[in-house]
Amino acid sequence: MRRLLKTVTIALLILAAAAAFAAESSPGFERRVLDNGLEVFVVENHVVPLVLVQITFRCGAIAQAPETAGVFHLYEHMMFKGNKVYRTQSDFQSAMKELGVSTWNGGTSTEYVTYYFTVPSDQLEKGIAFWANAVRDPLLDAGELETEKGVVANEINGTFGQPDDVFQAGVDRALYWKYPWRRDVSGSEKSIRAATVASLRALKDRYYVPNNAALFVGGDVTADAVLAAARKYLGDWQRGADPWAAPAPPHPGLPGDVRLVYADSQMYEGFAYAELEFRGPDVLADPASTYAADTWGKFLDDPNGRFKTSIFQKVPGLYKKEYIWASYLTQRDGGIVSFSTYLQVSKSKPTGQRVLELAAAIQQELSAMAADPGYFTDHDYQVLKAKLLDERVLERETAGGLISQLSFWWASSSTDYYLGYAGNLARTGPAEIVRWLQTWLIGKPSVAAVRLNPKDFGREKDADLKAGFAEITKDNAYWWAAAGK
Repeated sequence: MRRLLKTVTIALLILAAAAAFAAESSPGFERRVLDNGLEVFVVENHVVPLVLVQITFRCGAIAQAPETAGVFHLYEHMMFKGNKVYRTQSDFQSAMKELGVSTWNGGTSTEYVTYYFTVPSDQLEKGIAFWANAVRDPLLDAGELETEKGVVANEINGTFGQPDDVFQAGVDRALYWKYPWRRDVSGSEKSIRAATVASLRALKDRYYVPNNAALFVGGDVTADAVLAAARKYLGDWQRGADPWAAPAPPHPGLPGDVRLVYADSQMYEGFAYAELEFRGPDVLADPASTYAADTWGKFLDDPNGRFKTSIFQKVPGLYKKEYIWASYLTQRDGGIVSFSTYLQVSKSKPTGQRVLELAAAIQQELSAMAADPGYFTDHDYQVLKAKLLDERVLERETAGGLISQLSFWWASSSTDYYLGYAGNLARTGPAEIVRWLQTWLIGKPSVAAVRLNPKDFGREKDADLKAGFAEITKDNAYWWAAAGK
């Protein structure tokens, strides 16, 4: 009876938070779908006479094959090189200046490509027209393409000298061992050099269609004005075939543990960085686990919580308790669970062995979470409720802040997932967290990776390799180098 009362109390607390979210999210927020499938989101915020206009597409690394890795990033660059209205990059930039654009950019990620700028609110219609011309009718000039290939190739080659990039490439290659190109935004120089105007147009025709896009407009606007402009400039944009009608096969789980070590010139001598990564749930395949993972991650944020305290006590030589992190990244294609921390290098025990002890301690603690219904207390759930409320309020503090969240969730999950998020999170309790732990973490294989100063690595190299740690280098970190791509 006591456990039942506790569970009911927790559920009531968090459902109250969800009700507050629902009441808060209604004013000034509109979502419509045009006849051609384009989703339009409007966030009204009349504090300052500015408006953010952003258009986002579901594509990026997720849509790549080995031979096209990096081409979405290249295409993003080409969007700024001119279109049928603004025929050169200079014309393009001059037009933004005339509109009074204060901030602008584009970006390619693993799961979306997006373009945006901020203009005075009296330029709303022209701002929507500007992006309509850019995404619908890019010139994709052959000469500009050759120039931009060199720019993007230089960016790729520049990553070889960045320890963060080399290390992460090695970890990603191990974690996404079967389809690593679907996590590699930059891709290979070979695939960039092989791109043609024809291949970019094929990419455009497949992914840059209204039914694979969303327009986000926020600031000193009204929904009626935004929708009128969207219909005027984007309403006759022809719907395409659904590029996700036959989604790519999911990334499989790890067949076994992988252990990696990297000599990092940016690490301080005497300190090491350790990371433990698991494959997590993909949001469309297992949405229930994503809510549990988010709840769990917020619990583990507490620097004085049971998890960080236990790990710090079990593993000697960790740097600081508050420097123990655990997180889950929601993804449509390749969810990630990460644990990381810093530790002091010990002359009496190799770092590789100590990282294995850290991994074992984390597994012990995950098992304790699943076995002990009181691992997270009533107080923990009350704090979680407050955090959720605070985050949702802050998210809506500015139109840009809310649009950033909307755009991410729209691309990586769905509109319905985002709009129903608070309620589903509220219904997540101890049973859901136990299921999440048992399905995705407890006893599951992982990638354990450690970064060491080259001097420390030199002293420990033989011992770490003997313990099963393979060395990451700039020559083997990248999947395409190993595959000859």
